[in-house]
Amino acid sequence: MSQSIITTLLNGWLVAAFILFVVILWRTFRPAARSEMERNARIPFEREGDES
Repeated sequence: MSQSIITTLLNGWLVAAFILFVVILWRTFRPAARSEMERNARIPFEREGDES
C-alpha cells in the first residue's frame, strides 16, 4: 500500500514539475513577452547624484 502511494506522489511531482517548466517556457518565449522586454529596454537608466 505505501509503495503505491510513494509511486503516485513521485509521478505526480514529475507531472507538476513538467507543467511548471512548460508554463515558464511559454511565459518567456511568447511574442508578447518579447515586445514587453523591448519596451522595458527603452527605459533610460537614472544615475543617482548625476548633475549633468
